[in-house]
Amino acid sequence: MKAAVVGGGLAGCAAALDLLDAGHDVAVFESRPTLGGAVQTLPERDGDPAPPPDNGQHIALGCFTEYLAFLARIGESGSVRRRRLSLPVVDERRRWARISPGSILLARYAHLPLRDRPLLWQLLALRGLDPAAYDDQTFADFLSSKGQSPLAIERFWDVFIRPALNLPSTEASAAMGLFTVQTALLAGRRGGELVLPVKPLGWMHGDAARKTLERAGASVETGVRVEDLDDVDADAIVVATGPVESARLLGEPDPGLEPSPIVSIHLLFDRPLLKVPLAALLGSDAHWVFDRGALTGHRPEQGQYLTVVSSGVPELMDIRGRELVDHIAAQLTERLGPADLMWSRVSREPQATVALRPGTAALRPGPLTSRANVTRAGAWTSTGWPATMESAVRSGRVAARVLSDLTTKVAA
Repeated sequence: MKAAVVGGGLAGCAAALDLLDAGHDVAVFESRPTLGGAVQTLPERDGDPAPPPDNGQHIALGCFTEYLAFLARIGESGSVRRRRLSLPVVDERRRWARISPGSILLARYAHLPLRDRPLLWQLLALRGLDPAAYDDQTFADFLSSKGQSPLAIERFWDVFIRPALNLPSTEASAAMGLFTVQTALLAGRRGGELVLPVKPLGWMHGDAARKTLERAGASVETGVRVEDLDDVDADAIVVATGPVESARLLGEPDPGLEPSPIVSIHLLFDRPLLKVPLAALLGSDAHWVFDRGALTGHRPEQGQYLTVVSSGVPELMDIRGRELVDHIAAQLTERLGPADLMWSRVSREPQATVALRPGTAALRPGPLTSRANVTRAGAWTSTGWPATMESAVRSGRVAARVLSDLTTKVAA
């Protein structure tokens, strides 16, 4: 069977690999110059520190089993490091605390008064709940109904909910928030481990996937936008694009899933500021800061190379680059200590993920389409997961399997 995959993000690459493994002839079409979709390394510029910055600091978890299997399939298992779940958090008074299983167990999270600290029994009470039953409310409302204070929601739960869902708890679906807690905090130590990239994202995803696909015999065309599926020379097609483009290609109504942006600010300071690989900042637009030099093994000769990630804050999209850099750099130096800025670069992803607010579960379609020989994939589709790298890979694999089944039935 001649199969085509429209879209070369993680979903499309995963689908293409499985179609190849099933013995089909595969062609991949991607409108960007590189594969990888939302997971990219920025084009290098003169003066950039090594390695070049990514379009965001993407973090996986130990429970991302399909994503980790995808990395293994393209030969990049060694491009990530696993760390136990321990999240350093800095408050407005420059005090440090950690969110970890131990801190929850012993109610030692010092950024909350003792009466507001989430307790182990409160966490364990979430284990047996069905996330799908709570898609009609925000995660903040759900937590409030379970006795969590607004302060606890803002200063504890949001620390890991915001980066996981690219929305604060006050906007995110309770179904997705509950699912995240169950899979990351209640699925055992290995499931909650942080999985951090040690290479530029583009190298270890898009570049590696392209090499693997082409070695296996696939045709890969980048910089090519498919305008009409009828123009694609294939017996069967996987559409692995974003929701708006997917609807256009399939002749379907827009599903109505709003985007949620990510803004990343890359900064080189003249002296070290961060003593740990990563930290969250409370009460700051710099939600998370990462020591990119340390994480990639390329510490600069002088100073420290940091990446700051702000998730789900549309207001930051409209701030000019220099103004945004000054704003974020000032927040870092105020919180972490004085330093002079030597270099900066801003990356904006206006459609980084879909915004999974209450009621959006019904808007996420599955792999089947109105066309018998076409399936759909994408992190935004109905995988049961938030719109993460894990969701993307899972959707691609399911779309490939369903496509193979559909075409086998038609041939029979």
